[in-house]
Amino acid sequence: MTARTVFTEDCLDTSIQSGERRNILALLNERLHPALQAIVAAEVSAGNRVRDANVDWPDPGSVHVTLARRFDGRHANAEAVFSLCNDPHYWHADYSTANEPRHLLIC
Repeated sequence: MTARTVFTEDCLDTSIQSGERRNILALLNERLHPALQAIVAAEVSAGNRVRDANVDWPDPGSVHVTLARRFDGRHANAEAVFSLCNDPHYWHADYSTANEPRHLLIC
């Protein structure tokens, strides 16, 4: 059995309001898909930070997380599919889970 990542305030971008921090940490620790938790943990250890997180998009019951800096596809695997969007109106890239509900990690 692998230990779950525990996200703390250190992973959050300074732009996040204090009232939102607890909710975002709860989403990261309790609801985000484990495959995306692992990617967030790797990105945070490399200096990236979580800028935002919310629920029910792109699917009901899903979690989406926005990272502050761009990432690439090095973490892609069978459970986390990488896609390069590179659209200035939306985002640069994302990882999405293969199963429903699709959880999404964007930059």
